[in-house]
Amino acid sequence: MTFLEWNFVVDNTFLAKAITSFVVIGAILLLRHGAVRSILGQENLDSTVRRRWVVTVRNAAIFFVIFLIVVIWIEQLQSIGAGLVLVAAAVVVATKEFLLNIIGYFYRTACHAFTIGDRIEVNGIHGDVLDQNLMGIRLMEVGSGIRTHQYTGVSVFIPNAVFLSAAVRNETHGGEEYVFHIITITVKAGENWMHAEALLLEAANSVCTPYLEKARVRMHNISRRHALDAPAVEPRINLQMPDHEKIAFQLRVPVPARRRGRVEADILRIFLTSMYGPDEAGETHGLSGMVPVVFGKGES
Repeated sequence: MTFLEWNFVVDNTFLAKAITSFVVIGAILLLRHGAVRSILGQENLDSTVRRRWVVTVRNAAIFFVIFLIVVIWIEQLQSIGAGLVLVAAAVVVATKEFLLNIIGYFYRTACHAFTIGDRIEVNGIHGDVLDQNLMGIRLMEVGSGIRTHQYTGVSVFIPNAVFLSAAVRNETHGGEEYVFHIITITVKAGENWMHAEALLLEAANSVCTPYLEKARVRMHNISRRHALDAPAVEPRINLQMPDHEKIAFQLRVPVPARRRGRVEADILRIFLTSMYGPDEAGETHGLSGMVPVVFGKGES
């Protein structure tokens, strides 16, 4: 075979593989687009489930494209393998953060720390997981820190490299999980604290009764899985005295993780109404004497 004939064969092979690569990429992108549209059109599915499937399809398409491209060009990659060693060393140095994100992706996936729709906290950032890919995850921020339980409207992107060293706090584990929520209310020591305690406990029971059975099952499952003693789920109050002028009620209640803010507000509203009456009566009885301080701690 002459040089020209060999060069012609090489050119034809390269051209055929290039065309095949473009066809494969185009076909997978079309399939991905159709699958995503089909999933989004399933109105009978929960929005979190749909979002989870959309992200799965998108990421699977990316991996499938990479795999097929490697298979198509495997001969060419083998022929330049020796030269790739030096190139790879330079690439590792130049793209360290990029590679850390990829490593973090596989580390996060292997740990099963969370999935789409979970409510998590990472490095003080609290929110619901909207999307995840090789580079990182996107959260819809909830509150400014853990003490607020409403969406801020801010989308936050967290690189996967963060998960190699940061702790992840997952409140939902892919479902409507129940956690213990702590509400701390401080009153003046001179007030009738026993009456206030009884009213607060009554308010907590009236709001949390619908959740008790499901919370009890949830805590029982956790205890059985990890060989722990199952905690009581009924609302309870612990007393503390930050100083000689104040008494702090620490109310612990079981709540759905995504409804902590709503449950907390309902309990406080019922308690304040029972304790002080309507707004105008609250001014007469000195409502300023009580300082609600809320700590949102979920213990799954």
